[in-house]
Amino acid sequence: MRKIINSEPTDDGCMIQFRKAVKEDIPNLIKLFRETILEVYGQILPGEVLKPWVEGDRLSGDVNALWQYMIVAEKAGEIVAAAARYEALIALIWVHPAYHRKGIGSALLDIVETELMESGYEKAKLECFSDNDRAMGFYRAKGWEALCEEMDKEAGALKTVMIKALKKDSR
Repeated sequence: MRKIINSEPTDDGCMIQFRKAVKEDIPNLIKLFRETILEVYGQILPGEVLKPWVEGDRLSGDVNALWQYMIVAEKAGEIVAAAARYEALIALIWVHPAYHRKGIGSALLDIVETELMESGYEKAKLECFSDNDRAMGFYRAKGWEALCEEMDKEAGALKTVMIKALKKDSR
């Protein structure tokens, strides 16, 4: 059963539906992430770091482990973005590059933050590669603050741990 959480027009007037992911979404989520990973992370991470996700089974394994925590954004039946949270951690927000700057990431983040508040969390946490300037700016504009920087040993890059106090008037 695909239960719609929310429907909104994007900044360009397209209607996007937001819903909980279902197991049948796994192939489309893998497709979304494969189409997105090189464009988003190719400028930040070396090719040998991305290779297990792009060419190997790493991406499939990660999606299979996280899909039940995901919310997807669909346009005309196609998944164009997804977000996942586990407890108070926002594990990912991915928006296909063709849909950047259309309000989809903001809407997904708002939905996830609302779910966290409704689950009783007062603070949320996420991690973002420090050199991902677009994402860092996005999170700061949405009220997130840098807590610390850590080395992601697997990726060989710095990531910023960010936090946000969740309150009804925080957005």
